[in-house]
Amino acid sequence: MNQKGQVSLNIVKAAMILFLVIAIIGVSLILITHNLTTVADTIDTTTTTIVNVTTTGNVNESGAYISGTESLRNCVLTVTSVINQTDLSDINSGNYTVSACKIAFTGVTTDFNNTMWNVSGSYTYSEDRAYSIQQNITTGSAELFENTGTIFAILAVVIIISAIAIIITIVRRFGDGATGL
Repeated sequence: MNQKGQVSLNIVKAAMILFLVIAIIGVSLILITHNLTTVADTIDTTTTTIVNVTTTGNVNESGAYISGTESLRNCVLTVTSVINQTDLSDINSGNYTVSACKIAFTGVTTDFNNTMWNVSGSYTYSEDRAYSIQQNITTGSAELFENTGTIFAILAVVIIISAIAIIITIVRRFGDGATGL
Protein backbone atom coordinates (compact mmCIF):
# COMPACT_ATOMS: atom_id res chain seq x y z
CA MET A 1 0.00 0.00 0.00
CA ASN A 2 1.31 3.43 -0.92
CA GLN A 3 1.62 5.54 2.25
CA LYS A 4 3.39 8.60 0.82
CA GLY A 5 2.12 11.82 2.34
CA GLN A 6 0.21 10.04 5.10
CA VAL A 7 0.95 10.86 8.69
CA SER A 8 1.29 7.76 10.84
CA LEU A 9 -2.05 7.64 12.63
CA ASN A 10 -1.33 4.28 14.24
CA ILE A 11 0.08 6.06 17.30
CA VAL A 12 -3.02 8.23 17.63
CA LYS A 13 -5.29 5.20 17.19
CA ALA A 14 -3.36 3.26 19.86
CA ALA A 15 -3.53 6.23 22.27
CA MET A 16 -7.29 6.57 21.78
CA ILE A 17 -7.82 2.84 22.36
CA LEU A 18 -5.65 3.02 25.49
CA PHE A 19 -7.68 5.99 26.79
CA LEU A 20 -10.93 4.10 26.10
CA VAL A 21 -9.70 0.98 27.92
CA ILE A 22 -8.59 3.03 30.94
CA ALA A 23 -11.97 4.79 31.05
CA ILE A 24 -13.85 1.47 30.89
CA ILE A 25 -11.69 0.01 33.66
CA GLY A 26 -12.24 3.11 35.83
CA VAL A 27 -16.03 3.09 35.43
CA SER A 28 -16.15 -0.67 36.03
CA LEU A 29 -14.09 -0.30 39.20
CA ILE A 30 -16.42 2.36 40.59
CA LEU A 31 -19.51 0.27 39.78
CA ILE A 32 -17.97 -2.85 41.34
CA THR A 33 -17.03 -1.07 44.56
CA HIS A 34 -20.49 0.50 44.82
CA ASN A 35 -22.05 -2.97 44.53
CA LEU A 36 -19.47 -4.30 46.99
CA THR A 37 -20.54 -1.68 49.53
CA THR A 38 -24.21 -2.56 49.08
CA VAL A 39 -23.51 -6.27 49.54
CA ALA A 40 -21.14 -5.66 52.45
CA ASP A 41 -23.77 -3.58 54.26
CA THR A 42 -25.96 -6.67 54.46
CA ILE A 43 -23.19 -9.23 55.07
CA ASP A 44 -20.54 -7.34 57.04
CA THR A 45 -22.61 -6.34 60.06
CA THR A 46 -21.76 -6.49 63.73
CA THR A 47 -24.14 -6.91 66.66
CA THR A 48 -23.17 -5.68 70.12
CA THR A 49 -25.04 -6.40 73.35
CA ILE A 50 -25.22 -3.54 75.84
CA VAL A 51 -26.14 -3.51 79.52
CA ASN A 52 -26.85 -0.22 81.33
CA VAL A 53 -24.98 1.92 78.81
CA THR A 54 -25.54 5.63 79.34
CA THR A 55 -26.75 8.07 76.75
CA THR A 56 -24.39 10.72 75.35
CA GLY A 57 -26.45 13.47 76.94
CA ASN A 58 -29.75 14.23 78.60
CA VAL A 59 -32.60 12.53 76.75
CA ASN A 60 -35.31 14.92 75.59
CA GLU A 61 -37.62 15.24 72.58
CA SER A 62 -34.59 15.72 70.29
CA GLY A 63 -33.07 12.48 71.55
CA ALA A 64 -29.61 11.30 72.51
CA TYR A 65 -27.36 8.58 71.18
CA ILE A 66 -26.28 5.57 73.16
CA SER A 67 -22.60 6.05 74.08
CA GLY A 68 -20.31 4.78 71.34
CA THR A 69 -22.92 4.68 68.56
CA GLU A 70 -22.82 8.27 67.29
CA SER A 71 -20.73 7.58 64.18
CA LEU A 72 -21.80 4.04 63.29
CA ARG A 73 -23.23 3.42 59.81
CA ASN A 74 -26.70 1.87 59.49
CA CYS A 75 -27.02 1.51 63.25
CA VAL A 76 -30.19 -0.14 64.55
CA LEU A 77 -30.90 -0.19 68.29
CA THR A 78 -33.07 -2.86 69.96
CA VAL A 79 -34.02 -1.87 73.50
CA THR A 80 -34.84 -4.38 76.22
CA SER A 81 -34.90 -1.99 79.18
CA VAL A 82 -34.36 1.67 80.01
CA ILE A 83 -33.57 3.02 83.48
CA ASN A 84 -33.58 6.64 84.58
CA GLN A 85 -30.07 7.32 85.84
CA THR A 86 -31.27 9.87 88.40
CA ASP A 87 -33.55 7.67 90.51
CA LEU A 88 -32.97 4.23 88.90
CA SER A 89 -36.65 3.86 88.00
CA ASP A 90 -37.72 1.84 84.97
CA ILE A 91 -38.90 3.80 81.94
CA ASN A 92 -41.56 1.95 79.97
CA SER A 93 -41.61 1.94 76.17
CA GLY A 94 -44.48 4.44 76.02
CA ASN A 95 -42.08 7.17 77.17
CA TYR A 96 -39.52 6.89 74.36
CA THR A 97 -39.00 6.16 70.69
CA VAL A 98 -35.96 4.67 69.01
CA SER A 99 -34.64 5.85 65.66
CA ALA A 100 -31.39 4.27 64.42
CA CYS A 101 -29.25 4.31 67.61
CA LYS A 102 -30.88 7.43 69.03
CA ILE A 103 -33.46 7.31 71.80
CA ALA A 104 -35.88 10.23 72.32
CA PHE A 105 -38.38 11.13 75.05
CA THR A 106 -42.00 11.07 73.87
CA GLY A 107 -43.93 10.21 77.01
CA VAL A 108 -46.32 11.88 79.34
CA THR A 109 -44.24 11.22 82.45
CA THR A 110 -42.13 14.36 82.40
CA ASP A 111 -39.96 13.17 85.29
CA PHE A 112 -37.87 11.30 82.69
CA ASN A 113 -37.45 14.23 80.32
CA ASN A 114 -34.00 15.93 80.22
CA THR A 115 -32.30 13.25 82.32
CA MET A 116 -29.54 10.74 81.61
CA TRP A 117 -30.73 7.21 80.86
CA ASN A 118 -29.13 3.77 81.09
CA VAL A 119 -30.10 1.55 78.16
CA SER A 120 -29.86 -2.23 77.83
CA GLY A 121 -30.36 -4.23 74.66
CA SER A 122 -28.32 -4.57 71.50
CA TYR A 123 -27.40 -2.65 68.39
CA THR A 124 -26.37 -3.75 64.91
CA TYR A 125 -24.29 -1.68 62.50
CA SER A 126 -22.42 -1.99 59.18
CA GLU A 127 -18.65 -2.28 59.23
CA ASP A 128 -16.61 0.37 57.38
CA ARG A 129 -14.24 -1.89 55.42
CA ALA A 130 -16.04 -2.00 52.05
CA TYR A 131 -17.31 1.55 52.47
CA SER A 132 -13.73 2.76 52.97
CA ILE A 133 -12.64 1.11 49.72
CA GLN A 134 -15.34 2.95 47.80
CA GLN A 135 -14.52 6.25 49.52
CA ASN A 136 -10.83 5.88 48.64
CA ILE A 137 -11.60 5.20 44.97
CA THR A 138 -14.11 8.03 44.58
CA THR A 139 -11.87 10.48 46.47
CA GLY A 140 -8.89 9.47 44.33
CA SER A 141 -10.92 9.94 41.15
CA ALA A 142 -12.11 13.37 42.28
CA GLU A 143 -8.56 14.43 43.12
CA LEU A 144 -7.34 13.19 39.74
CA PHE A 145 -9.89 15.36 37.95
CA GLU A 146 -8.96 18.36 40.12
CA ASN A 147 -5.51 18.18 38.50
CA THR A 148 -6.74 17.93 34.90
CA GLY A 149 -5.40 21.38 34.06
CA THR A 150 -1.87 20.25 34.80
CA ILE A 151 -2.41 16.92 33.06
CA PHE A 152 -3.76 18.62 29.93
CA ALA A 153 -0.87 21.10 29.91
CA ILE A 154 1.65 18.25 30.02
CA LEU A 155 -0.33 16.39 27.37
CA ALA A 156 -0.33 19.49 25.14
CA VAL A 157 3.46 19.78 25.43
CA VAL A 158 3.84 16.09 24.54
CA ILE A 159 1.53 16.50 21.52
CA ILE A 160 3.43 19.58 20.33
CA ILE A 161 6.77 17.79 20.67
CA SER A 162 5.34 14.75 18.85
CA ALA A 163 3.98 16.95 16.07
CA ILE A 164 7.38 18.61 15.66
CA ALA A 165 9.06 15.19 15.53
CA ILE A 166 6.58 13.98 12.91
CA ILE A 167 7.09 17.12 10.82
CA ILE A 168 10.89 16.70 11.01
CA THR A 169 10.55 13.05 9.95
CA ILE A 170 8.31 13.97 7.00
CA VAL A 171 10.64 16.78 5.90
CA ARG A 172 13.61 14.38 6.00
CA ARG A 173 11.73 11.90 3.82
CA PHE A 174 10.94 14.61 1.29
CA GLY A 175 14.55 15.83 1.48
CA ASP A 176 15.86 12.32 0.77
CA GLY A 177 13.50 11.75 -2.16
CA ALA A 178 13.90 15.15 -3.84
CA THR A 179 17.14 14.51 -5.74
CA GLY A 180 16.04 16.11 -8.95
CA LEU A 181 13.14 16.61 -11.30
